[in-house]
Amino acid sequence: MSRMESLQQAALDRREFHIWYQPKYDLVTRRCVGAEALVRWESAELGFLPPGRFIHLFERNGFISQLDFYNLRHVMEFQRDCREKGLPVLPISVNQSRFHMKEKGYLARMRSLVDRFGTEGIELELTEMAFGFESEALQRHSLEVVNALHAMGFAIDMDDFGSGYSDLSLLNQLPLDVMKIDRSLLLASESSQRMRTVLGRMVELGHALGMRVICEGIETEEQETLLRMLGCEYGQGYLYGRPMKREEYEVFLRAHA
Repeated sequence: MSRMESLQQAALDRREFHIWYQPKYDLVTRRCVGAEALVRWESAELGFLPPGRFIHLFERNGFISQLDFYNLRHVMEFQRDCREKGLPVLPISVNQSRFHMKEKGYLARMRSLVDRFGTEGIELELTEMAFGFESEALQRHSLEVVNALHAMGFAIDMDDFGSGYSDLSLLNQLPLDVMKIDRSLLLASESSQRMRTVLGRMVELGHALGMRVICEGIETEEQETLLRMLGCEYGQGYLYGRPMKREEYEVFLRAHA
């Protein structure tokens, strides 16, 4: 067992995992339209750890299930607090691991959270990897799970769209509300007219299917201008806002929503 694995449960019990919020914004009005919830581990033994240091490990050992529910509950509590404080309840997206697609009792636990907090302002982010199982039965089951989540009232985001082989059949089978275009496409479009055309067509496709389209990884004004020219409506990236702690995001929300 690795050092991280030996500490993971105690870290959860001590609430060492913290949610940071990265704003999403309207590329035209530059108003905040929501955020993505990102987890950070502030370990008493290991120090500050970004998600790249532990998420893959937790997905391999199954601890990701507990962490995902911990994160989702905290975001639901945050949205409840926003309502009580009179703050705007803007959509916050929360990542859900592919692990849940074959986890027993997952939908029952999600229903329990919905019954307590509701789904207002909650989006669930999935990647195409969530449907890349080895058997057709598991693929069908994962589609049924997502449809059940949507029926509960959760908005569904397809994260990292265009980062690899994109199974376009998923756009037909899934109740998707948001298409999140991977930053790799944006970077490639800066130096390639062909990739710029691809990016533009992906934006058009998302809109034609009734989805909100957001591009990740915007770091320069030139990238922002390019996306506006291609018809992309929403963005996320360091140009507008870096991930921030809850208290900082509340201040940001008051000023920019």
